[in-house]
Amino acid sequence: MVQEGRPVTLPCSDGPATVAEQVTWMMMRSEEKHWTSLLSVNTSRPVDRLLSSTRGTTFEIFEDVSLQFIATATDGGRYSCLMQQRGRKLKEKIILLALLKLTLAPAPPIPLGSTVSLTAQVSPYYAVAGGMWLSPAGVPLLTAVPAQGTLLTKLPRVSRGDNGLYICSIHIQGQSSKPEYKHTLNVTVNDSTGSKASLSNLPVTLPCPPIYGDYVQLYWWKPNQRTSNPEPELVFQFDRWRNHIKQNRSNFQLLGPSSVEAGGNFSFLLRPKLEDAGRYQCEVFLDNAVFGQSTTLTVLHVSNKTSSSTLDLTCKYPERSQVKWAKWTHVQRPDIQLPMKAMLGMLTVSVSLPVTPETAGQYICTLLLENSQTLSYTYTVTLPPPERPCCVSKRPTSATTDSTGFLLTPAEGSSVPQPSALLPSLSLLLFLMPVIAVAVGVLLWRQGRCSLRRNVDVEHTLSHYSGEVENIYENPEDLRQSPPHGVYMDLKPTGETDVYRELDRYDPCCD
Repeated sequence: MVQEGRPVTLPCSDGPATVAEQVTWMMMRSEEKHWTSLLSVNTSRPVDRLLSSTRGTTFEIFEDVSLQFIATATDGGRYSCLMQQRGRKLKEKIILLALLKLTLAPAPPIPLGSTVSLTAQVSPYYAVAGGMWLSPAGVPLLTAVPAQGTLLTKLPRVSRGDNGLYICSIHIQGQSSKPEYKHTLNVTVNDSTGSKASLSNLPVTLPCPPIYGDYVQLYWWKPNQRTSNPEPELVFQFDRWRNHIKQNRSNFQLLGPSSVEAGGNFSFLLRPKLEDAGRYQCEVFLDNAVFGQSTTLTVLHVSNKTSSSTLDLTCKYPERSQVKWAKWTHVQRPDIQLPMKAMLGMLTVSVSLPVTPETAGQYICTLLLENSQTLSYTYTVTLPPPERPCCVSKRPTSATTDSTGFLLTPAEGSSVPQPSALLPSLSLLLFLMPVIAVAVGVLLWRQGRCSLRRNVDVEHTLSHYSGEVENIYENPEDLRQSPPHGVYMDLKPTGETDVYRELDRYDPCCD
Protein backbone atom coordinates (compact mmCIF):
# COMPACT_ATOMS: atom_id res chain seq x y z
CA MET A 1 0.00 0.00 0.00
CA VAL A 2 1.38 3.39 -1.03
CA GLN A 3 0.07 6.92 -1.24
CA GLU A 4 -0.71 8.52 -4.58
CA GLY A 5 2.23 10.37 -6.04
CA ARG A 6 4.83 8.29 -4.22
CA PRO A 7 7.44 6.00 -5.92
CA VAL A 8 6.68 2.26 -6.00
CA THR A 9 9.09 -0.68 -6.29
CA LEU A 10 7.65 -4.14 -6.96
CA PRO A 11 10.17 -7.04 -6.57
CA CYS A 12 9.86 -10.07 -8.78
CA SER A 13 11.06 -12.43 -6.04
CA ASP A 14 10.89 -12.26 -2.27
CA GLY A 15 13.96 -14.49 -1.77
CA PRO A 16 17.19 -15.04 -3.70
CA ALA A 17 17.02 -14.11 -7.35
CA THR A 18 15.74 -16.96 -9.50
CA VAL A 19 17.60 -17.55 -12.75
CA ALA A 20 15.11 -17.18 -15.57
CA GLU A 21 15.58 -16.77 -19.25
CA GLN A 22 12.56 -14.53 -19.81
CA VAL A 23 10.82 -12.15 -17.37
CA THR A 24 7.52 -10.47 -18.19
CA TRP A 25 5.64 -7.85 -16.12
CA MET A 26 1.86 -7.55 -16.55
CA MET A 27 -0.90 -5.62 -14.75
CA MET A 28 -4.66 -5.85 -14.26
CA ARG A 29 -6.23 -2.68 -12.92
CA SER A 30 -9.02 -2.94 -10.37
CA GLU A 31 -11.74 -2.19 -12.94
CA GLU A 32 -10.30 -4.54 -15.57
CA LYS A 33 -10.64 -8.31 -16.10
CA HIS A 34 -7.68 -9.07 -18.34
CA TRP A 35 -3.91 -8.72 -18.15
CA THR A 36 -1.97 -6.00 -19.92
CA SER A 37 1.69 -6.58 -20.76
CA LEU A 38 4.03 -3.85 -19.49
CA LEU A 39 7.64 -5.00 -20.02
CA SER A 40 9.42 -8.15 -21.13
CA VAL A 41 13.15 -8.77 -20.87
CA ASN A 42 15.54 -11.53 -21.94
CA THR A 43 17.94 -12.05 -19.04
CA SER A 44 20.53 -13.74 -21.25
CA ARG A 45 21.37 -10.23 -22.44
CA PRO A 46 22.67 -7.44 -20.20
CA VAL A 47 19.77 -5.51 -18.62
CA ASP A 48 20.47 -1.93 -17.68
CA ARG A 49 17.15 -0.12 -17.83
CA LEU A 50 14.02 -0.60 -19.93
CA LEU A 51 11.10 1.83 -20.18
CA SER A 52 7.44 1.42 -21.01
CA SER A 53 4.49 3.83 -20.81
CA THR A 54 0.85 2.93 -20.23
CA ARG A 55 -1.97 5.42 -19.51
CA GLY A 56 0.49 8.15 -18.66
CA THR A 57 2.53 6.00 -16.25
CA THR A 58 6.15 5.24 -17.04
CA PHE A 59 7.32 1.79 -15.91
CA GLU A 60 10.97 0.90 -15.50
CA ILE A 61 12.67 -2.48 -15.11
CA PHE A 62 16.17 -2.78 -13.73
CA GLU A 63 18.92 -5.41 -13.60
CA ASP A 64 17.20 -7.28 -10.77
CA VAL A 65 14.05 -7.23 -12.94
CA SER A 66 12.12 -5.21 -10.30
CA LEU A 67 9.45 -2.83 -11.55
CA GLN A 68 9.46 0.86 -10.53
CA PHE A 69 7.06 3.75 -11.24
CA ILE A 70 5.29 6.76 -9.66
CA ALA A 71 1.84 5.70 -8.52
CA THR A 72 -1.22 7.53 -9.85
CA ALA A 73 -4.89 7.21 -8.99
CA THR A 74 -5.45 4.56 -11.70
CA ASP A 75 -2.48 2.34 -10.93
CA GLY A 76 -4.11 0.27 -8.21
CA GLY A 77 -4.70 -3.42 -8.94
CA ARG A 78 -2.82 -6.67 -9.53
CA TYR A 79 0.71 -6.93 -10.93
CA SER A 80 2.22 -10.19 -12.24
CA CYS A 81 5.88 -11.09 -12.64
CA LEU A 82 6.13 -14.17 -14.90
CA MET A 83 9.49 -15.97 -15.14
CA GLN A 84 10.03 -18.45 -17.99
CA GLN A 85 12.79 -20.91 -18.84
CA ARG A 86 12.96 -22.33 -22.37
CA GLY A 87 9.40 -21.30 -23.03
CA ARG A 88 8.06 -22.94 -19.93
CA LYS A 89 6.64 -21.21 -16.86
CA LEU A 90 9.18 -21.30 -14.09
CA LYS A 91 7.58 -19.04 -11.47
CA GLU A 92 4.91 -16.35 -11.23
CA LYS A 93 4.40 -13.78 -8.50
CA ILE A 94 1.21 -11.74 -8.22
CA ILE A 95 1.17 -8.54 -6.11
CA LEU A 96 -1.93 -6.57 -5.11
CA LEU A 97 -1.09 -2.87 -5.06
CA ALA A 98 -3.46 -0.69 -3.01
CA LEU A 99 -3.35 3.11 -3.41
CA LEU A 100 -4.08 5.40 -0.48
CA LYS A 101 -5.38 8.98 -0.80
CA LEU A 102 -5.33 11.17 2.31
CA THR A 103 -7.31 14.46 2.31
CA LEU A 104 -7.63 17.27 4.82
CA ALA A 105 -10.51 19.75 4.74
CA PRO A 106 -10.47 22.68 4.95
CA ALA A 107 -7.16 23.01 3.18
CA PRO A 108 -4.32 24.63 5.12
CA PRO A 109 -4.07 27.16 6.61
CA ILE A 110 -6.82 25.82 8.88
CA PRO A 111 -8.81 28.63 10.57
CA LEU A 112 -9.08 28.55 14.32
CA GLY A 113 -12.43 27.17 15.51
CA SER A 114 -13.33 25.41 12.24
CA THR A 115 -14.30 21.74 11.82
CA VAL A 116 -11.56 19.61 10.25
CA SER A 117 -12.25 16.39 8.30
CA LEU A 118 -9.56 13.71 7.87
CA THR A 119 -10.33 11.15 5.14
CA ALA A 120 -8.46 8.04 3.92
CA GLN A 121 -9.58 6.41 0.64
CA VAL A 122 -8.13 3.06 -0.47
CA SER A 123 -8.33 1.72 -4.03
CA PRO A 124 -9.23 -1.01 -4.68
CA TYR A 125 -11.60 -1.03 -1.72
CA TYR A 126 -11.48 -4.83 -1.29
CA ALA A 127 -7.85 -4.54 -0.17
CA VAL A 128 -8.97 -3.11 3.17
CA ALA A 129 -9.94 -5.35 6.04
CA GLY A 130 -10.39 -2.52 8.56
CA GLY A 131 -8.76 0.52 10.08
CA MET A 132 -9.06 3.61 12.30
CA TRP A 133 -7.69 7.12 12.93
CA LEU A 134 -5.43 7.84 15.91
CA SER A 135 -4.62 11.15 17.59
CA PRO A 136 -1.02 12.45 17.78
CA ALA A 137 -0.86 10.83 21.23
CA GLY A 138 -1.98 7.46 19.81
CA VAL A 139 -5.51 7.63 21.22
CA PRO A 140 -8.14 6.00 18.93
CA LEU A 141 -10.62 8.47 17.43
CA LEU A 142 -14.19 7.82 16.38
CA THR A 143 -13.88 6.55 12.79
CA ALA A 144 -16.77 6.30 10.31
CA VAL A 145 -16.94 4.30 7.03
CA PRO A 146 -19.11 6.41 4.71
CA ALA A 147 -18.18 4.23 1.70
CA GLN A 148 -16.28 1.02 1.04
CA GLY A 149 -12.56 1.56 1.48
CA THR A 150 -13.06 5.01 3.12
CA LEU A 151 -12.18 5.95 6.72
CA LEU A 152 -13.39 9.32 8.09
CA THR A 153 -12.91 11.23 11.35
CA LYS A 154 -13.64 14.87 12.30
CA LEU A 155 -12.19 17.47 14.68
CA PRO A 156 -14.88 20.05 15.50
CA ARG A 157 -13.86 23.58 16.60
CA VAL A 158 -10.13 23.02 16.41
CA SER A 159 -7.71 24.99 18.56
CA ARG A 160 -3.94 25.20 18.90
CA GLY A 161 -4.01 22.07 21.07
CA ASP A 162 -5.18 20.01 18.06
CA ASN A 163 -1.94 20.52 16.11
CA GLY A 164 0.08 17.42 15.31
CA LEU A 165 0.46 14.27 13.16
CA TYR A 166 -2.68 12.14 12.96
CA ILE A 167 -2.20 8.45 12.16
CA CYS A 168 -4.37 6.36 9.84
CA SER A 169 -3.93 2.65 10.64
CA ILE A 170 -5.19 0.26 7.89
CA HIS A 171 -5.31 -3.53 7.99
CA ILE A 172 -4.81 -5.40 4.69
CA GLN A 173 -7.14 -8.12 3.44
CA GLY A 174 -5.65 -11.60 2.87
CA GLN A 175 -2.10 -12.86 3.36
CA SER A 176 0.66 -10.27 3.40
CA SER A 177 4.16 -9.91 4.76
CA LYS A 178 3.00 -6.56 6.23
CA PRO A 179 -0.59 -6.86 7.44
CA GLU A 180 -0.84 -3.27 8.82
CA TYR A 181 0.09 0.05 7.24
CA LYS A 182 0.26 3.39 9.03
CA HIS A 183 0.19 6.75 7.30
CA THR A 184 0.22 10.21 8.86
CA LEU A 185 -1.53 13.49 8.11
CA ASN A 186 -0.31 16.79 9.56
CA VAL A 187 -2.86 19.20 11.06
CA THR A 188 -1.73 22.78 11.75
CA VAL A 189 -4.23 25.31 13.04
CA ASN A 190 -3.43 28.81 11.87
CA ASP A 191 -4.17 31.44 14.54
CA SER A 192 -1.46 34.01 13.80
CA THR A 193 -3.17 35.92 11.00
CA GLY A 194 -6.17 37.10 13.02
CA SER A 195 -4.70 39.34 15.72
CA LYS A 196 -5.62 43.03 15.87
CA ALA A 197 -5.36 45.88 18.36
CA SER A 198 -7.22 49.19 18.56
CA LEU A 199 -7.74 52.19 20.81
CA SER A 200 -11.20 52.37 22.33
CA ASN A 201 -13.88 54.04 20.16
CA LEU A 202 -11.67 54.04 17.06
CA PRO A 203 -12.89 52.02 14.03
CA VAL A 204 -11.41 48.57 13.40
CA THR A 205 -12.28 46.02 10.68
CA LEU A 206 -12.98 42.35 11.43
CA PRO A 207 -12.36 40.37 8.20
CA CYS A 208 -14.30 37.38 6.89
CA PRO A 209 -13.12 34.60 4.53
CA PRO A 210 -12.80 35.78 0.89
CA ILE A 211 -15.83 33.76 -0.19
CA TYR A 212 -18.86 34.85 -2.22
CA GLY A 213 -21.21 33.39 0.38
CA ASP A 214 -24.93 32.98 0.95
CA TYR A 215 -25.08 33.44 4.70
CA VAL A 216 -22.79 35.16 7.24
CA GLN A 217 -22.63 34.91 11.02
CA LEU A 218 -20.25 36.36 13.61
CA TYR A 219 -19.39 34.75 16.96
CA TRP A 220 -17.70 36.43 19.95
CA TRP A 221 -15.76 34.89 22.84
CA LYS A 222 -15.24 36.99 25.98
CA PRO A 223 -11.60 37.87 26.77
CA ASN A 224 -9.46 36.11 29.37
CA GLN A 225 -11.69 33.03 29.75
CA ARG A 226 -10.00 30.21 31.64
CA THR A 227 -12.26 27.33 30.57
CA SER A 228 -10.96 25.03 27.84
CA ASN A 229 -14.09 25.25 25.66
CA PRO A 230 -15.93 28.51 26.47
CA GLU A 231 -19.30 29.11 24.90
CA PRO A 232 -19.38 31.88 22.27
CA GLU A 233 -22.10 34.48 21.74
CA LEU A 234 -23.73 34.84 18.31
CA VAL A 235 -23.69 38.62 17.76
CA PHE A 236 -24.55 39.01 14.05
CA GLN A 237 -26.37 37.11 11.30
CA PHE A 238 -26.97 38.08 7.66
CA ASP A 239 -28.98 36.26 4.99
CA ARG A 240 -27.84 37.64 1.64
CA TRP A 241 -30.65 36.13 -0.40
CA ARG A 242 -33.47 37.30 1.88
CA ASN A 243 -31.59 40.52 2.72
CA HIS A 244 -32.28 39.91 6.41
CA ILE A 245 -30.07 41.07 9.30
CA LYS A 246 -30.26 40.02 12.94
CA GLN A 247 -27.79 41.46 15.45
CA ASN A 248 -27.46 41.52 19.23
CA ARG A 249 -25.22 44.61 19.35
CA SER A 250 -25.67 48.02 17.81
CA ASN A 251 -21.99 48.92 17.35
CA PHE A 252 -21.42 46.38 14.53
CA GLN A 253 -21.77 47.44 10.90
CA LEU A 254 -21.73 44.93 8.06
CA LEU A 255 -19.50 45.85 5.12
CA GLY A 256 -19.73 44.21 1.71
CA PRO A 257 -22.65 42.86 -0.32
CA SER A 258 -26.12 43.70 0.98
CA SER A 259 -28.20 42.38 -1.94
CA VAL A 260 -28.16 39.62 -4.56
CA GLU A 261 -26.76 41.99 -7.19
CA ALA A 262 -23.85 43.14 -5.01
CA GLY A 263 -21.02 40.65 -4.81
CA GLY A 264 -17.71 40.51 -2.97
CA ASN A 265 -16.35 39.69 0.44
CA PHE A 266 -17.85 40.40 3.83
CA SER A 267 -16.33 42.21 6.79
CA PHE A 268 -17.49 43.99 9.93
CA LEU A 269 -16.75 47.54 11.10
CA LEU A 270 -16.58 47.95 14.88
CA ARG A 271 -15.93 50.94 17.15
CA PRO A 272 -14.92 48.89 20.18
CA LYS A 273 -15.47 49.77 23.78
CA LEU A 274 -13.26 48.28 26.45
CA GLU A 275 -15.65 45.37 27.00
CA ASP A 276 -15.69 44.51 23.25
CA ALA A 277 -12.25 42.90 23.36
CA GLY A 278 -12.01 39.14 22.79
CA ARG A 279 -12.01 36.65 19.93
CA TYR A 280 -14.31 36.97 16.93
CA GLN A 281 -15.02 34.33 14.29
CA CYS A 282 -16.73 35.15 11.01
CA GLU A 283 -18.33 32.17 9.26
CA VAL A 284 -19.45 32.33 5.63
CA PHE A 285 -21.75 29.62 4.24
CA LEU A 286 -21.69 28.73 0.55
CA ASP A 287 -24.10 25.98 -0.46
CA ASN A 288 -23.29 23.13 1.97
CA ALA A 289 -19.77 24.30 2.83
CA VAL A 290 -18.73 26.65 5.63
CA PHE A 291 -15.60 28.79 5.80
CA GLY A 292 -14.35 30.52 8.94
CA GLN A 293 -11.82 33.19 9.91
CA SER A 294 -10.96 34.24 13.47
CA THR A 295 -9.66 37.56 14.76
CA THR A 296 -8.44 38.24 18.31
CA LEU A 297 -9.07 41.88 19.26
CA THR A 298 -7.17 43.76 21.98
CA VAL A 299 -8.59 47.15 23.07
CA LEU A 300 -6.51 49.85 24.80
CA HIS A 301 -8.32 52.42 26.97
CA VAL A 302 -6.76 55.21 29.08
CA SER A 303 -8.62 57.08 31.84
CA ASN A 304 -7.67 59.70 34.42
CA LYS A 305 -8.72 60.39 38.01
CA THR A 306 -7.80 63.50 40.01
CA SER A 307 -7.52 63.64 43.79
CA SER A 308 -6.29 66.40 46.08
CA SER A 309 -2.67 65.26 45.79
CA THR A 310 -2.30 63.13 42.59
CA LEU A 311 -3.42 62.69 39.01
CA ASP A 312 -3.79 58.95 38.30
CA LEU A 313 -3.47 57.79 34.66
CA THR A 314 -4.78 54.23 34.13
CA CYS A 315 -4.09 52.08 31.08
CA LYS A 316 -6.51 49.13 30.64
CA TYR A 317 -6.12 46.29 28.12
CA PRO A 318 -8.41 43.21 28.11
CA GLU A 319 -7.47 40.04 26.18
CA ARG A 320 -4.19 39.71 28.06
CA SER A 321 -3.23 36.58 26.12
CA GLN A 322 -2.20 38.81 23.19
CA VAL A 323 -0.12 41.27 25.27
CA LYS A 324 3.58 40.55 25.83
CA TRP A 325 4.17 43.59 28.06
CA ALA A 326 2.78 47.05 28.91
CA LYS A 327 4.54 50.15 30.28
CA TRP A 328 4.22 53.89 30.98
CA THR A 329 7.03 56.22 29.91
CA HIS A 330 7.69 59.96 30.19
CA VAL A 331 8.62 61.23 26.73
CA GLN A 332 10.69 64.21 27.85
CA ARG A 333 12.36 62.28 30.69
CA PRO A 334 12.44 58.60 29.62
CA ASP A 335 15.02 57.62 32.24
CA ILE A 336 13.04 58.54 35.35
CA GLN A 337 11.36 55.84 37.41
CA LEU A 338 7.62 56.46 37.36
CA PRO A 339 5.49 55.49 40.39
CA MET A 340 3.27 52.74 38.95
CA LYS A 341 0.76 50.17 40.22
CA ALA A 342 0.14 47.03 38.17
CA MET A 343 -2.85 44.69 38.19
CA LEU A 344 -4.09 42.08 35.71
CA GLY A 345 -4.90 43.99 32.53
CA MET A 346 -4.30 47.39 34.19
CA LEU A 347 -1.33 49.71 34.72
CA THR A 348 -1.58 53.02 36.66
CA VAL A 349 0.95 55.85 36.93
CA SER A 350 0.54 58.66 39.53
CA VAL A 351 1.53 62.28 38.90
CA SER A 352 1.90 64.46 42.03
CA LEU A 353 -0.11 67.67 42.23
CA PRO A 354 0.48 70.52 41.77
CA VAL A 355 2.21 69.85 38.46
CA THR A 356 5.85 70.96 38.38
CA PRO A 357 8.22 71.44 35.44
CA GLU A 358 9.73 68.05 36.29
CA THR A 359 6.41 66.17 36.14
CA ALA A 360 4.81 68.06 33.24
CA GLY A 361 5.04 66.61 29.73
CA GLN A 362 3.78 63.68 27.66
CA TYR A 363 3.07 60.27 29.20
CA ILE A 364 2.75 57.29 26.82
CA CYS A 365 1.17 53.91 27.57
CA THR A 366 2.59 51.31 25.18
CA LEU A 367 1.51 47.70 24.56
CA LEU A 368 3.66 45.12 22.79
CA LEU A 369 1.57 42.27 21.38
CA GLU A 370 2.63 38.67 20.80
CA ASN A 371 2.62 39.25 17.02
CA SER A 372 5.18 42.10 17.50
CA GLN A 373 2.62 44.85 16.89
CA THR A 374 2.69 47.89 19.18
CA LEU A 375 -0.17 50.10 20.35
CA SER A 376 0.23 53.35 22.30
CA TYR A 377 -1.77 56.24 23.78
CA THR A 378 -0.34 59.68 24.67
CA TYR A 379 -1.59 61.81 27.58
CA THR A 380 -0.25 65.36 28.02
CA VAL A 381 0.15 66.93 31.45
CA THR A 382 0.80 70.72 31.37
CA LEU A 383 1.68 73.34 33.94
CA PRO A 384 -1.13 75.59 35.27
CA PRO A 385 -0.89 79.34 34.37
CA PRO A 386 0.63 81.72 36.98
CA GLU A 387 -1.81 83.31 39.48
CA ARG A 388 -2.89 86.98 38.99
CA PRO A 389 -3.56 89.66 41.70
CA CYS A 390 -7.18 89.88 42.83
CA CYS A 391 -7.94 93.47 41.83
CA VAL A 392 -6.77 93.28 38.25
CA SER A 393 -7.82 89.81 37.13
CA LYS A 394 -10.38 87.13 37.74
CA ARG A 395 -8.78 84.13 39.39
CA PRO A 396 -9.49 80.72 37.78
CA THR A 397 -11.89 78.82 39.97
CA SER A 398 -11.56 75.19 38.75
CA ALA A 399 -9.23 72.76 36.95
CA THR A 400 -10.09 71.62 33.44
CA THR A 401 -8.68 68.72 31.41
CA ASP A 402 -8.86 67.66 27.78
CA SER A 403 -8.34 64.33 26.06
CA THR A 404 -4.59 64.70 26.07
CA GLY A 405 -3.69 66.34 29.35
CA PHE A 406 -4.31 67.96 32.66
CA LEU A 407 -4.55 71.80 32.43
CA LEU A 408 -5.61 74.72 34.60
CA THR A 409 -7.05 77.53 32.44
CA PRO A 410 -8.65 80.98 33.18
CA ALA A 411 -12.24 81.70 32.23
CA GLU A 412 -12.86 82.52 28.58
CA GLY A 413 -13.10 86.12 27.49
CA SER A 414 -11.48 87.58 30.58
CA SER A 415 -9.13 90.47 29.86
CA VAL A 416 -6.43 91.42 32.31
CA PRO A 417 -5.58 95.16 32.26
CA GLN A 418 -2.16 96.13 33.50
CA PRO A 419 -1.98 98.21 36.75
CA SER A 420 0.38 100.69 35.15
CA ALA A 421 -2.20 101.53 32.48
CA LEU A 422 -4.97 102.26 35.05
CA LEU A 423 -3.13 104.86 37.15
CA PRO A 424 -3.20 107.82 34.64
CA SER A 425 -6.89 107.22 33.90
CA LEU A 426 -7.83 107.21 37.59
CA SER A 427 -5.90 110.42 38.27
CA LEU A 428 -7.61 112.29 35.42
CA LEU A 429 -11.04 111.03 36.51
CA LEU A 430 -10.53 112.15 40.11
CA PHE A 431 -9.52 115.63 38.88
CA LEU A 432 -12.47 116.17 36.54
CA MET A 433 -15.26 114.88 38.76
CA PRO A 434 -15.38 117.75 41.29
CA VAL A 435 -15.29 120.36 38.50
CA ILE A 436 -18.16 118.73 36.63
CA ALA A 437 -20.14 118.32 39.84
CA VAL A 438 -19.84 122.03 40.71
CA ALA A 439 -20.96 123.12 37.26
CA VAL A 440 -23.97 120.80 37.25
CA GLY A 441 -24.94 121.90 40.76
CA VAL A 442 -24.91 125.63 39.97
CA LEU A 443 -26.99 125.06 36.85
CA LEU A 444 -29.59 123.02 38.73
CA TRP A 445 -29.76 125.57 41.55
CA ARG A 446 -30.56 128.45 39.22
CA GLN A 447 -33.16 126.52 37.27
CA GLY A 448 -34.72 125.21 40.46
CA ARG A 449 -35.42 128.73 41.87
CA CYS A 450 -37.20 129.83 38.72
CA SER A 451 -39.39 126.80 38.33
CA LEU A 452 -39.88 125.78 41.94
CA ARG A 453 -43.33 127.25 42.27
CA ARG A 454 -44.53 125.89 38.94
CA ASN A 455 -43.40 122.37 39.65
CA VAL A 456 -44.61 121.92 43.21
CA ASP A 457 -47.86 120.25 42.19
CA VAL A 458 -46.12 118.03 39.65
CA GLU A 459 -43.44 116.98 42.20
CA HIS A 460 -46.00 115.99 44.75
CA THR A 461 -47.95 114.02 42.17
CA LEU A 462 -44.89 112.06 41.07
CA SER A 463 -43.88 111.38 44.64
CA HIS A 464 -47.36 110.19 45.47
CA TYR A 465 -47.53 107.63 42.69
CA SER A 466 -43.95 106.41 42.92
CA GLY A 467 -43.84 106.06 46.64
CA GLU A 468 -40.42 107.77 46.74
CA VAL A 469 -39.19 110.78 48.66
CA GLU A 470 -39.17 114.12 46.90
CA ASN A 471 -35.42 114.61 46.98
CA ILE A 472 -33.66 111.71 45.24
CA TYR A 473 -30.27 112.71 46.65
CA GLU A 474 -31.37 111.88 50.21
CA ASN A 475 -31.42 108.02 49.58
CA PRO A 476 -28.12 106.96 48.05
CA GLU A 477 -28.40 103.49 49.66
CA ASP A 478 -31.15 102.63 47.17
CA LEU A 479 -28.77 103.22 44.35
CA ARG A 480 -25.98 101.29 46.01
CA GLN A 481 -28.13 98.16 46.12
CA SER A 482 -28.52 98.09 42.34
CA PRO A 483 -25.83 96.32 40.23
CA PRO A 484 -22.90 98.66 39.68
CA HIS A 485 -21.99 99.78 36.17
CA GLY A 486 -18.55 101.34 36.07
CA VAL A 487 -18.07 104.26 38.54
CA TYR A 488 -20.75 105.27 41.08
CA MET A 489 -20.85 108.74 42.67
CA ASP A 490 -22.91 109.74 45.68
CA LEU A 491 -23.55 113.48 45.41
CA LYS A 492 -24.96 115.40 48.40
CA PRO A 493 -25.26 119.14 49.07
CA THR A 494 -22.49 120.26 51.44
CA GLY A 495 -23.72 123.61 52.48
CA GLU A 496 -25.03 126.96 51.37
CA THR A 497 -22.78 126.97 48.32
CA ASP A 498 -24.35 123.70 47.06
CA VAL A 499 -20.95 122.32 46.20
CA TYR A 500 -21.00 118.51 45.61
CA ARG A 501 -18.13 116.22 46.32
CA GLU A 502 -17.31 112.61 45.47
CA LEU A 503 -17.92 110.37 48.46
CA ASP A 504 -17.28 106.85 47.26
CA ARG A 505 -15.98 104.79 44.40
CA TYR A 506 -17.28 101.30 44.14
CA ASP A 507 -14.85 98.51 43.29
CA PRO A 508 -16.35 94.97 43.45
CA CYS A 509 -13.00 93.32 43.89
CA CYS A 510 -11.27 95.64 46.42
CA ASP A 511 -14.33 96.39 48.51
